[in-house]
Amino acid sequence: MRVRVQFSKIGSSRFLGHLDVMRYFQKAFRRAELPLAFSEGYHPHPLLSFAQPLSLSYTSTGEYFDMELTEDVYPHIIRDRLNAVMCDEIKVKRVTWLPDYQPNVKKITGMALITGAAYLISLKEEPEGFEQILRNFYAESSYKIEKTTKTGTRECDLRAGVHGIAIYQNGSVERLGDDETFVVLDKDILDAKYEANCFGDRALIVFLDAGSEQNIPAELFLKGVFTYAGLDSIPERTIHRIDLLGDFENNKKVPLWMIEL
Repeated sequence: MRVRVQFSKIGSSRFLGHLDVMRYFQKAFRRAELPLAFSEGYHPHPLLSFAQPLSLSYTSTGEYFDMELTEDVYPHIIRDRLNAVMCDEIKVKRVTWLPDYQPNVKKITGMALITGAAYLISLKEEPEGFEQILRNFYAESSYKIEKTTKTGTRECDLRAGVHGIAIYQNGSVERLGDDETFVVLDKDILDAKYEANCFGDRALIVFLDAGSEQNIPAELFLKGVFTYAGLDSIPERTIHRIDLLGDFENNKKVPLWMIEL
């Protein structure tokens, strides 16, 4: 049996690294007495695959992992058992069934499905005219910036990787620019704002490319926008990942829990 688990990582758990989170869940599986499947061989390991790791100090309401079980267990039972043995700052939000892998067919995990991510960014101090800066940036057809990766530095088109910009303020969401490829509802944004660490009742929401093909981190987006505006430094900020998304029908990107392969 295969399932996809969506979980949140908020509060002080933002200081846990990716490996710590993996170990945390492995212990939670044992405490919850879930029949987790293991690989064969001399060094068996849990059949567990996490989606794109969250940067240290970020919070999130849209983290995912796929796992295999040796027995069928109802999704709501998996959710309830895990939540009963975990802390309040890491909680399972949703568990969905996935079809079993077929022989001689390439295995596709949640990590391979990711093509987009939605972020909520709170700045301690916004530059003057920041909203107009964002509108002007989104109106550009292209904006090149240097991106540093493990393999070196290369030029990328930042604007091409930005699919939407919105402002949250006082309980409502105003979309400054949106190509409507990301299926992220205002309700999803409002729910995320409730769990995010923000400096006030105002935040920036951005829809960015993510995954192995084209990845635009939230920090790179901020660096690009502030460089575009001729500003020297980025204010103190918090970053919250609203959700991870993958390609669906009609060129839409939807949250991973909606994609069953």
